[in-house]
Order: sequence, then C-alpha cells, then structure tokens
Amino acid sequence: MEYGYIFDFDGVLVNTMELHYEAYSKACIEANVPVDKKKFFSQAGMTGREQIKYFADVAGVSIDVEAVYSRKSELSVDWTDRASGIECNLELVKLLRKNGAKVAVATGSSRPSILPFMEKFGIEVDAVATSEDVERGKPHPDLFLCAAQKLGIPPDKCVVVEDSDVGIEAAKNAGMKAMRFYNNT
Repeated sequence: MEYGYIFDFDGVLVNTMELHYEAYSKACIEANVPVDKKKFFSQAGMTGREQIKYFADVAGVSIDVEAVYSRKSELSVDWTDRASGIECNLELVKLLRKNGAKVAVATGSSRPSILPFMEKFGIEVDAVATSEDVERGKPHPDLFLCAAQKLGIPPDKCVVVEDSDVGIEAAKNAGMKAMRFYNNT
C-alpha cells in the first residue's frame, strides 16, 4: 500500500508566517485586540477566523470576526513578492511526486491566499485542502482527513509534514504519522 504525504503550507513550503502575523496583528489591533506573537505562531494552522476569535476572547473584547478577517485580507495584498520558498521542502515535494507518491497541501489558510504562492514557486500537488473545505481548523483533524480523502489514501497511510504545535496535534488526531519541520533560518 502506498503512502500519502500531506504538507502544511505556511512555514513548511513557503515563508509566510511573519506576513500572516503582520496582517492579523494590524487588523486585530485596529479592533482593540492584542495578538501575542508566540501564541499566534504556536497556533498556526487554525483558521484565520478561529485565530481572531481566540485573541478577542482572551482580550475579553466583543468584535465582528468577519469584519476583522476582511480587514486582514485587505492588509495581505502583494504578499507574493515578499515571501520566499522553503527550498528543501519544495524539492521534497517534487521528488515525492516524481517517484509516484501522492502529495497534498493541507492549510488553515484560504485557497485564494495560497494559489499565487503555489504558482510562483511551482508547487504542484495532487490535492489541496484549505479552510474553505472544513468547518474546523487545526488541532481538529478535519483538514488532514479532507486531504487524505482527496488523495484516496487511508489516514493511517499518510505522513504529515508540519511546523506548528496545533498541526502536529491535528495529525495525531487524524491517526496519521507526523514529521515536525523546524525552519532554523
């Protein structure tokens, strides 16, 4: 039986986490909601709406999550030129696919936010699961289970490459093997 390989996107294939933090923190600060950077990074993989709601709840501030999310999207324009690819993982995706492995991306980001990066960095995969495909983001297993289903591979035959605590937890919750990626640059 073949294995499926599921890669997180932000922080594993493309260096965009600082850009996400910049946009989310600006949008949240405008709504009087502070964003703790360390906590934001450790929760990478939650959907954007879940992140915004989390920080609003911690601050005890009632906000319109959709309005803050829309503002974050406005602040995210022209990211493509500012991001860099994570070469070792981009090469790994190419090698896996060249050798016949099925590969997916599973991300708490939206499809419109990742497609320009996929094009820029030539990321070709067999399936993509984004926040639009599921009700709940990481640490829930939904994104990874969706990706496995799209690949046609049972969850116990999937290997997840992930960089966040909630992503590793989501892989475990999905019954998948997980490899933790640390970007030490």
